[in-house]
Amino acid sequence: MLSRFNICIVVTIVLVFISPTQLNAQVPRYVISFKDKQNNPYSLSVPLSFLSQRSIDRRIRQHIPLDSTDLPVSPVYLDSIAKSGNIKILYTSRWFNYVAIQTSDEQALEKIRHYSFVTSTDMTGTRISQDKRIAKQLTPDPPPISARDADLTVYGQAAAQIHLHEGEYLHHNKYQGENMLIAVLDAGFPAVDNNRAFSYLREHNNILGTYDFVNTTTNVYGNASHGAECLSIMASKLPGEMTGTAPAAAYLLLRTEDTGSEQPIEENNWEAALEYADSAGTDIISSSLGYNTFDNPFTSYTYSQFNGHTTMMARAAAIAAIKGMIIVCTTGNEGNSDWKYILSPADADNILSIGAINKDGAVTVFSGRGPTADGRIKPEVVSLGVSTSFVNTAGAVTTGTGTSFASPVIAGLTACLWEAFPDRSNLEIIQAVKAAGSQYNTPDNNSGYGIPNFHTAFDLLLNKQWQDSTKIAAVLKNNWIKAFPNPFTDRVKLQLHNTDGKAINLLLYNNAGQLVKQTILTTGSGYFYVEWPEDLSDLPQGVYYLQAKKGNDKATIQLLKL
Repeated sequence: MLSRFNICIVVTIVLVFISPTQLNAQVPRYVISFKDKQNNPYSLSVPLSFLSQRSIDRRIRQHIPLDSTDLPVSPVYLDSIAKSGNIKILYTSRWFNYVAIQTSDEQALEKIRHYSFVTSTDMTGTRISQDKRIAKQLTPDPPPISARDADLTVYGQAAAQIHLHEGEYLHHNKYQGENMLIAVLDAGFPAVDNNRAFSYLREHNNILGTYDFVNTTTNVYGNASHGAECLSIMASKLPGEMTGTAPAAAYLLLRTEDTGSEQPIEENNWEAALEYADSAGTDIISSSLGYNTFDNPFTSYTYSQFNGHTTMMARAAAIAAIKGMIIVCTTGNEGNSDWKYILSPADADNILSIGAINKDGAVTVFSGRGPTADGRIKPEVVSLGVSTSFVNTAGAVTTGTGTSFASPVIAGLTACLWEAFPDRSNLEIIQAVKAAGSQYNTPDNNSGYGIPNFHTAFDLLLNKQWQDSTKIAAVLKNNWIKAFPNPFTDRVKLQLHNTDGKAINLLLYNNAGQLVKQTILTTGSGYFYVEWPEDLSDLPQGVYYLQAKKGNDKATIQLLKL
């Protein structure tokens, strides 16, 4: 049984340092970055002081070591920032070592800029609210499609979207998301605390945490209805009317999007929510938000930056994957616009980005397309994004159109699949979902690997047949070498399982495929921990690929340099 996550760590950071002066939403927000985590009472040897047991267990289960990015920001630094003047601290980032603040006190900012432990004080620019940021297509819906199997009557109007992926196979085998934790990152969750669709969720105490990163409060039961609608696609339990894809899962409800007056700091909100989810031990992230161009041209992205390691959200998603979570996100609704490509964080690697299809399996015109700027196929898979059933805030079952409604269908079923195979890693589950796609052998940048069949994914994991595929094995046959910390800044350590004592040739490539470092290690047989023999701090920030060669055996690991 999942236990309620104690949110005191996050909330204390926010509440203790709030200035007595009320600061409204129009006051500028800044990201204050720190150069290190010195003078820190927290230690990697006592992780329960900053991570939940569930978060630690997820790492242990996937053989993920703790590293410096898990340590909280130094409280000494936070105290100095808070005492600088009329400052409101919003939240901190362990992964990127910064604090987000709100202030109009120029003298305080000047004082902060001169602190020796501060590396930058970046102001986040405002921009005009854009409906496309929430990937929900505001077009009339065609009539709902009907179920094709009488056995699906328990799902009501959701039967079609579940049967499309044969998700009922998981449910009928008692895999409905129990013992899984899904964090929903969105714009608000009005009426979830009283909507009849979520009675089962409330009665079983399966809302384990809530937080609003826009208003820094635990109350998320207001604002835009989009988050509640997406949640209903997974968590609803109205037998015969609407049953979601993961009705027995537990959920975190996290608001990161401000639809009224939108600012680029919402990317930071999203990243902070990922860290909250990580600390709570989340398995799956379900997010239907996306970003590309902003009203301020100095803060807009170009397509060339959608390479998986430039935007804040893509970088955060990459770290979340390294920490053992599965990100399921929308590709966005820009397919028939001048932009046409995916939105971020869908450009991140090692995630599941979801495009939209209609009832006939055809990709919709609005579904965001790939590839990423560095040539990777996007989306990973697709789901029903036309007349997708959900429950509105009044408790009525209705339908909507957009990639944002396709995404939670896959998020919920992925949680059920992982429930069936809890000892598999996040990357193994992702690869199984892709391998079960309708066009796995011929992927494209419209629908990726196609429509995943979760009965097939279950069988592949059960029988390990997925490892027979050359394409999948190239990603997953990395058990004999691991690298940490990941992300890294200057040093990389390696865990090796060398069964034959052969020399290991290590080749480090940048994201452009250029060889930047190389070394040869000679070890005996067994398990070994070794350090890369030289300092890597001279490497630019970004994604790197470490290729290890041992005779005819090869393995490749993705690394992120901060």
